[in-house]
Amino acid sequence: MRVIERTFSDHEACPSVLLANLHVTPDIATNLSRMEEVIEVAHRRGANIVIFPELCVTGYVWDDGDRGEVKQLLEQGENRVIRPTIDRIRDSLGDNGRGLEYVFYNNVRRKEGQFYNSTFVLNRSIDYNQEPYIYDKIFLPPLEQRFFRQGTDKRLTLETKWGTFGFLICYDLCFVELAKHYAFRDHADAVVTMAHWRSEAVREYAAMNIMTDHYYGYLWDLMNASKAAYNQVWSLAANGVGPHDRSGSYFWGGSGIWAPSGMNVVQASNITAELILVHNLDIRGQLARERDDFDYRIDFNRFYRPLEQEACVPQRCP
Repeated sequence: MRVIERTFSDHEACPSVLLANLHVTPDIATNLSRMEEVIEVAHRRGANIVIFPELCVTGYVWDDGDRGEVKQLLEQGENRVIRPTIDRIRDSLGDNGRGLEYVFYNNVRRKEGQFYNSTFVLNRSIDYNQEPYIYDKIFLPPLEQRFFRQGTDKRLTLETKWGTFGFLICYDLCFVELAKHYAFRDHADAVVTMAHWRSEAVREYAAMNIMTDHYYGYLWDLMNASKAAYNQVWSLAANGVGPHDRSGSYFWGGSGIWAPSGMNVVQASNITAELILVHNLDIRGQLARERDDFDYRIDFNRFYRPLEQEACVPQRCP
């Protein structure tokens, strides 16, 4: 698997982050094998954190015409069923700050008889099955509503030696309040998004001679950049890539890292699977430098109040 390596700074105490820009299939054995391959690469190349895309165990769901194929796949890939592989990955992690310590991955889990689309944290000191360390996807698109139950508004914030991380899953990225809460209430330094974000949709403005057939892909890039810039946090995002083996839908890939300025510092392919590894990512230091240069949080905290407290009545023009 192709690995793209970059070095952000010369501060070796800062983490090295690996993003898995993967083509995930509806084949659990293949996906689990690929996850372990990524983990082996992470160990060899000195990554401290690995981030997988959404539903990296089962692959993304599709319209199966109520034949039960998707439900059966979700049952076979449910997080407790694949526990031997997950435990093997967790047991390979270290805790000395010089090797792989954290793995963020997303999978289906069963709770109270319902399936949830959930993000898990692997670390030697964490029980990944404990509720405080699990984030359930809140905003489900119509297709997912057929298979998953909506999560509550419970956010997951993880404090590490390198910074505080908040978590989103795919469609959650469209709802700005979530990222804002992570940044302004939870004081997250970085927001991690795991996704299977599609690329293909047409938007055309014929009179202006403007058209794109990858509108969703455009939104992925735009929203990750704006999430970072608006909230002055890092945006770390892992996305699936390539055509879905059942539906044919094409996923955008473009896994990447956006600085608190909103500028993209590295981004993966929109076509092929590859791993992006950024060494010495100075999460806290760069964030502090950019806020010193321009910190609108001061005015935000001074003046902001929820919009629903202030009614808006349309005024009629004469």
